[in-house]
Amino acid sequence: MLNVAAFTFKYDHIEDRILMVGNLGNDLQRVDFWLTRKLVLRLLSAAAGLIEKTSSDIAGAPVQLKSDLAQFHHDSARQGLQVDRESEDLLAEDPSLLCRLDVSHQDGRYRILFFIDDEDPFAASVLTYDELHQMLYLIHRGSLALDWGVDNQLFTPDVSTSSLTLQ
Repeated sequence: MLNVAAFTFKYDHIEDRILMVGNLGNDLQRVDFWLTRKLVLRLLSAAAGLIEKTSSDIAGAPVQLKSDLAQFHHDSARQGLQVDRESEDLLAEDPSLLCRLDVSHQDGRYRILFFIDDEDPFAASVLTYDELHQMLYLIHRGSLALDWGVDNQLFTPDVSTSSLTLQ
């Protein structure tokens, strides 16, 4: 199983997919994955639940504040993001279609397993809380660029549970 220590993203309008390149520019073996709309939308919709379950701050917050606190954490992590703008000319090298992404949490770290079939993971990565938010931000930004119908904010409040009273 390959270790993915760095991620590069390119939003491909022609393919209508996100190209995620692992280990571009480091000494580890490069791996290219296509992320489809279906996979990305499932990941982004599960992100709020994952963050809520694995962050003690968010889990302990009142229900009406959970999404705002998650968005605050997300925005804070995004500000620490180190981004190189080299992906404009990035070409896919034998990309595999990513069919599944499993995320687990242990000891404050997130382990992501990348599957190109339903059997064994092809690659894995271990991320910190901030790195997970940064990865989600880049994937969310791609879904916005490709006009996949996602909200502008990744962690939007659930309108059905929030209520405001004007007196």
